[in-house]
Amino acid sequence: MRLGARPDGTLVSVIHEVASYTSRVKEFVETAAAATRVMYPSPHARTTHRVVPLDVPSPSWMRAPGEAPGMYVLESAMDELAERLGIDPVELRLRNDTRTEPDSSKPFSSRHLVECLREGARRFGWSARDPRPRSRAEGPVLIGSGVAAATYPAFAARPARARTPTRTAAS
Repeated sequence: MRLGARPDGTLVSVIHEVASYTSRVKEFVETAAAATRVMYPSPHARTTHRVVPLDVPSPSWMRAPGEAPGMYVLESAMDELAERLGIDPVELRLRNDTRTEPDSSKPFSSRHLVECLREGARRFGWSARDPRPRSRAEGPVLIGSGVAAATYPAFAARPARARTPTRTAAS
């Protein structure tokens, strides 16, 4: 994972290269870099997946689809970039939000990352935290605060919504 940014935090380059294995019997590709393509826009972006067939049992997901470890890598790199630039990690993500899918430039049917980050920061008291590592402890336990965003390619045809069921007199 490599990120390039302007001093204001605007991404100018995103490179996410994944190497994984599969069996010779049945191909399985862990699509760890796929979500990177839609999280933050960059004029120069490249994701690659290199898969090596080995004499091993066929791999599969464990505890999460391949996007999960890929998102961990991207978001860890965003935190490191924020630290290097002296920009708050939430603010870095806000500065790099997009209303359109970076590859196709088509608008998202819904995307509420900015609202989610702002509300999460408010609820967790983000602005009051001490950003220094190892700055808060409860006895021998270190307490930290962090931020990360994520996505999953659900390919929904319509925006998702939820509602509370109405109660009837019988319920």
